[in-house]
Amino acid sequence: MAPDLQSMLQPLLLNLVGWLRFWFLPRFLSAAVIIFIAYLLSRWFDGMWHKWLRPVLVSSRDRSASQSVWRQIRILSLPRTLTRVVLFLIAGWMIAERFGVPREIVLWGLTIIVAATLWCIRHLLSDLVAGYSLVLDDALAEGDQISSPLGEGVVERISWFAVYLRNNDGVQIVIPHRAMRGNVIKVRRRTSDVKATQQAPSKV
Repeated sequence: MAPDLQSMLQPLLLNLVGWLRFWFLPRFLSAAVIIFIAYLLSRWFDGMWHKWLRPVLVSSRDRSASQSVWRQIRILSLPRTLTRVVLFLIAGWMIAERFGVPREIVLWGLTIIVAATLWCIRHLLSDLVAGYSLVLDDALAEGDQISSPLGEGVVERISWFAVYLRNNDGVQIVIPHRAMRGNVIKVRRRTSDVKATQQAPSKV
């Protein structure tokens, strides 16, 4: 029994070793190279986005240093994230082709997944775009006192999708960015250098 079992296992082991050596390992190495190149490109684009967006990274003079740094990080993070997503989707497509997945299946699969995802989060995307435009315009920052038809209070936090206010009674008000973008608000900016704040009406 033992010699028969050995004679049966030996061809299987040889086939497995040959499959790993001549089919899987070359494709695995090429996949690793593709991922590494995508990573290097993402790092290169990070620096390029900082260069391309340099004119809009300059905050207003009445902003504190921490507010200016927060705004720069927020402006750069969205295009950098989108660039990484696109690069690694392309890398995944190339890796799938290396492993023998038909191009049509990958294309239609990615199309369906992306379209379904965008449809499901369309309201979040509108909040994201409106919030990003608020940051680009340097309209709001944490600590600002705002007054609008949607509510008034101190800006406690600005997320990707909403503005969180705290009024004089301690009640928190959450306003989606798309609602904030469609209204006229008054902004009284808080600065670290000047004790007296200057009221600046702003159409957002």
